[in-house]
Amino acid sequence: MTQEDWLIDGRRRDAAVRRVHRAARELFLERGVERTTADAVARRAGCSRATFYRLVGNRAALVDALLTAGAASVVAQVEAATAGLTGAARATEAIVTAAEAIRADAVVAAWLRDRASLDDVLGGPEGITALARTLTGAARPGTADGEWIVRSVLALVAMPGRDGAVERELVASYVVPGLGLPG
Repeated sequence: MTQEDWLIDGRRRDAAVRRVHRAARELFLERGVERTTADAVARRAGCSRATFYRLVGNRAALVDALLTAGAASVVAQVEAATAGLTGAARATEAIVTAAEAIRADAVVAAWLRDRASLDDVLGGPEGITALARTLTGAARPGTADGEWIVRSVLALVAMPGRDGAVERELVASYVVPGLGLPG
């Protein structure tokens, strides 16, 4: 039986998980993802370590849940921005939108800053590079298109242009032509 509490307008467990997630986000921003411990999150959320583990599994599961939510948001924004676009226009919009969405998601941005290696970010053929190729429409088999797209997005995240128009022009002029997409 699910415990309801009229004071918090819903299930207590859901509210407790949201509290742990909120505490983790705050600490990720303050300390970085890699330097945030389960104990620190539990203390910030106002619960015991046992409650933390019961609610979110473990630290890795917590990080995964927050990154999955952030990544889903980035993908949704890219899909919305590229709806109806094809070729170079789609790739340009996908890359610029992905960089903007990542910069706007503090947890994803903090996680990327903490990565020791791009190998942690790029993944294998089923990883983020494959997703990048799909979202941009770059689908040449046997190419490094996905890695080029991800590296380009990460460069924009790390070193933003003066404004969105500058970034869009850089991507359209120098990144997208390497993908071999129709104009």
